[in-house]
Parts: sequence; C-alpha cells; structure tokens
Amino acid sequence: MTHKRPKLYYVIFLVLAIASGVVVYYASSRIIAEEKKSRDLQLERANRIAATELREALNTYATLLSGIRSYIEIEGQVNHKETLKEFLNYQLSDLEMDPPFSVTYVDTNHVIVYDFVFKDVEEVYLNGTAMKSIIGTIGVRRMDSLMRKEGFYASNPTNLLEGEVGLPLGFGILDDKGNSKGYITSVALFAPIVDRVYQIVDKDNFVLSFQSGNGNYFDRTRSYNKQKIYTTQEDPEYFKNFDVSDKEYVYAEVPFYNNNFIVGTAFKEPYTCSPWVFITSLLWYFALLGFMLFLLSRFYIYKRKNKTIAAQKQQLTELVATKNKFFSIIAHDLRSPLSSVVNFLDILRSEGSDTTTNKKIVEALGDSSKNSLTLLDNLLKWSKVQTGNITYDPKDIDLAKIALDQIKVQKHTANQKKLRIDVECSFNSKLKGDKNLIANVIRNLLSNAIKFSYNNSVIVVDISKQGQYASFSVEDTGVGIPPKHIDKLFDVTEITTQLGTGNERGSGLGLVLCKQFIEMHGGKLHLESQIEKGTIASFTLPLDS
Repeated sequence: MTHKRPKLYYVIFLVLAIASGVVVYYASSRIIAEEKKSRDLQLERANRIAATELREALNTYATLLSGIRSYIEIEGQVNHKETLKEFLNYQLSDLEMDPPFSVTYVDTNHVIVYDFVFKDVEEVYLNGTAMKSIIGTIGVRRMDSLMRKEGFYASNPTNLLEGEVGLPLGFGILDDKGNSKGYITSVALFAPIVDRVYQIVDKDNFVLSFQSGNGNYFDRTRSYNKQKIYTTQEDPEYFKNFDVSDKEYVYAEVPFYNNNFIVGTAFKEPYTCSPWVFITSLLWYFALLGFMLFLLSRFYIYKRKNKTIAAQKQQLTELVATKNKFFSIIAHDLRSPLSSVVNFLDILRSEGSDTTTNKKIVEALGDSSKNSLTLLDNLLKWSKVQTGNITYDPKDIDLAKIALDQIKVQKHTANQKKLRIDVECSFNSKLKGDKNLIANVIRNLLSNAIKFSYNNSVIVVDISKQGQYASFSVEDTGVGIPPKHIDKLFDVTEITTQLGTGNERGSGLGLVLCKQFIEMHGGKLHLESQIEKGTIASFTLPLDS
C-alpha cells in the first residue's frame, strides 16, 4: 500500500507555521525583556530619588548647624542657651525641616555647660555632667579630636532615651588663635529626615533600606546597632518586614562629612509576566497562521491565472516596443530634412540679403529650425533612453577638459550676448564615465545658462572635489526659475519651457536627459534658483565608479 506524498503547499504551510511560532516566541521574549528593563529603570530612578531626597534632608540639617557656627564666630563667644535657642527658632523659619531634638554645648574638659531640647518632653538637666559618663572613654577621645577641628563630625544613628532614633552632628569651637573653646553637638531626629524620602518615593511599590557608615541598619523608630531600644513602636516600612531577596536591591551611597549612608531600593512584589503577553502572543500566532493560509489559497488561484497574465504582459511589452520604435523612426526621419534647412539658411545668411526684412526672416527661420533640430535631437536621445539603446561606455575621462571643449563650442553664442565664462577648477583628476553623455550634460547646462543670462553678465563654471564625489556646477545671474517650475523640469509628462533673455526657445527635454544621464553614472543633478538673481545647475559623479 502506497502513501501519497503531501502537496507542496502543505509542506510550505508547516514550515511557515513553525517559523511563525519561533518569531512569536522571540517577540514575546523581547516584550518580557523590555518590561524587565523598564522595571529596572524604574527601580534605579526610585533609588536615585531616594538618595537625592536623603542627601537634601541631611544638607538642610548641616545648613542649620552652619548657621549656629557662623553665629558663634560672629559673636566671638558661645551665647546663653536661651539666646542660642531663640536664634535657632529664627533660622528654622527659613528652613524646610523639623527642629533638632537637642543641642548641647560641651567645654574643653568634656563637661556639659548646657543643653536644651525642642520637643515637648521633660528636659533632662545635664549641666555639669561629664561626657565620659555618657559616651565612655572611647567616645571622649573621639570628641576630643572633634573639638580641635573646624569641620563637622557626623556620628552614626543612635537610639535616644525618648524612644526616637537620632543623628548626632557636631563641630568644634575655636578662637581667633585656633585654640579650642569646646564643641557643639546637635541631635536631629531621623524620622522626619526619612519621612521626606517616603513622601517622594512610592512606598506602595518600593521598599527602602537605610544603612549607616558602620554597617548598621536603621529606620524611623530605631537603630539596629546592638544598643538598647527604648521605643515599643516598629516602623512598618522596615525592609526586613518584606520577603525581598538581597539581590533585588539597588544601592546608592550618600556621603555626609566623615560618614556615609547607603540607601537600598527594591520592588515589594517580584516580577511576574502579564497574562496579556501570553494571550496576545497566541492571538498573533493564530492571526499569522490564518494569514498564511489565506496567502496559500490565493497562490493556488493566482497560479491558474499566471499563464493569462504572462500572455498579457508579453502583448503589452510588444506594444510598448512598437510605440518606442515608431517614435524613434519619426524623430530620426525628421531630423535629416531639418538639418538641411539649417544648412541652407546658413548659406543664405552668408551670401547676404537685400533688405532688412529678409535678414529678419532668415534669422527667424534659422532660430526656428535650430530649435526644431534641438527638440528632435533631444527626442531622439530620449527615445533611445526609453528603448535602452543608449550605450553607456565608462572610461577614464577628464572632466575639466570636457568642460573646456564644450565652452569652446558655446563661445560664439556667448559672445553674441557679450557673456564672460569664468572657469574655477580645483579638481584635475580623472574619473570613470561616458565622455559623450557627460559632454551632452555639460553642453545642455551651458546652453541653458547662456540662454537665460542677461547681456554683459558672467557665467561661472566650478569643478571641484567634494568628499568621494567630483562636483560640476554652472552659475549664472540671469532670470532664474520660478519655484513652481523647478520640480516640473525633470518630469517628462509636464514639459515646461521658458523664453531666454534673447527670446530663445528650448525643447523642454534637455534637463530630463541630463538627469537620466547623470543617474546612469550613479550621480545626482541639482538645481538652485532665485527669480531675477540667477540659477546654479550642478551635478556630482562618484569617484569610485
């Protein structure tokens, strides 16, 4: 028993179905990857914002103490605590921050001279208390070093007796000779500082961790530094309350004088792919399968019509070829008699005429015949282009020499209008091109420049190198071209002619041919023109062609 082989389009459908599955899978993977990338960018942005807000809050705190230090330096002494407290209240009115928890003035013997608090709590009178009993010998050594420096010294967050977590920041007080007079230590509550971060960062989506320079974590209620904790409250946003892996965090460092704070940010919820990605991928896959099935069915229909279409195409090709051939024959056959008319008129003109009228008639016939000859010559060239009979024979050519030869040909016509043709050439190398076609282009551009130039004016021919291209341009100061006609000059379906300054007529096909000849060389033809200011016609040819 033999099995029939599947038809070709079934095999094609199977291959395309597999390929479509691969494409859809790849597209879905890309979407998921872009979602993860976007999520990572959101996380990094949230971390930058958190670090920036923490830095701004800490800098505001430092600004407050800078005001205290400046005030003391101006006064030349440490004022009484009531005076200093009044100054701080005045300064706080200009700063966006809560008042510090406490301010303490300690003398050179590390004995508290006075301290005061801003919170509505019962003050603990520590006047005369030695700092050693509070911070120990090591702390005293550290503070002894602090009071001999002009800069600020930031300690790590610490748990306060009042059930708050605070940040000590202090500075030494020096006289004019640099001798120590003691030091001021201020303690800012960390809760308002961290709250500023939570006000900006979306805490519904992000979890934040705060770490001090000694590696200990802290939040708005406590510092996890193995000190005694005096508060019974817990910060609900403490990062360890959330089941988030350490690798999910991104971190930013916030330097603060001699200390550093590290802010970590992570999403509270892990990334999960949206079900819509899966649903959309399936819909696209089935849509592609349906589209391919439609194409295969249409292929079967088109296959049956293929012979008819091929026959019609062949018939149309033959009709176009017949039309082009007929057009070429007409143009060629009319060219010869018109050439003879021009020759006879030249002879008649050279033998002289009896009257002024005869001279005008002869001139008119000559111009008309030359214009007709130019038209037919352009028609003949254009027909050859359309039928593919133009021979493109690239060889090494000298663009400057071709230009000079064409200028000589146009010299007589230019002299009749008393025109001067200046040549500026900075390119003397050779390039690959068809000499006859390039000569025809230059001849047309020069003829147009002469035709539309005013008497006694100057035409400038420029030949130069522009990168990997040779550039040729003809600039005149003639009548110019209306903007609405520039694009039509290259459209054979909208032949546009304009009389020259001496009522010369054009064929309307010259620039069409120029454009086609230059494009055959892989170059470009360009026109720039302003009414009554002149025209620049230019083309470029590749040097590596």
